[in-house]
Amino acid sequence: MSTFVKICGICSEGDLEQISALNPDAVGFIQWPKSKRYVSAKEVGEWATPEGVKRVGVFVCPNETELAHAAQHGRFDIIQVHQVHDNWKLDREFFQGLEVWRASTPSELYHAESWFEFDRFLLDSYDEKTVGGTGKVCDWSMAKTLVRAIEKPILLAGGLTPENVAEAVAAVKPWGVDVSSGVEAELRVKDLDKVKAFIEAARSV
Repeated sequence: MSTFVKICGICSEGDLEQISALNPDAVGFIQWPKSKRYVSAKEVGEWATPEGVKRVGVFVCPNETELAHAAQHGRFDIIQVHQVHDNWKLDREFFQGLEVWRASTPSELYHAESWFEFDRFLLDSYDEKTVGGTGKVCDWSMAKTLVRAIEKPILLAGGLTPENVAEAVAAVKPWGVDVSSGVEAELRVKDLDKVKAFIEAARSV
């Protein structure tokens, strides 16, 4: 089975249409208003994606109101959450029909005790100023340990590019990979040649 590939931080309908034609497994839309790659759920909901390409809404410390609004307007298949509070609970009734992914650094997941109710995990690098899209590589060694230790599927993110993704997949052996800034021509604009190269490299291992 080839590596699952998610192209994240899509900010325009034109980029979405062209990226979808390259057959990634999932596309991601940032739902955190403080992000430079933010796109509203209502706008995302007006954009079409082909059957078979999963739509991922990416949230930072979301409350139920935000998630309910997004579920109504964004037409997401998957909710990806970053930086949730310790007492944040996964309400399966609330998320009926949606997958829920938990994003964290490898160190956070390694020391976690109660996150295993999530469907999948995404390992990313840490930056005190922002969430995701930092271009910083996360700890591949610890990520590899977690892939072996945890039964749930794990996606690797953080500083991946067309040039290093094959090496990352070979070293860590994740279920999937996630890229945003590593395939940009400039902020909020994807480079289609880089996206194509990334997908091909990730699936070549």
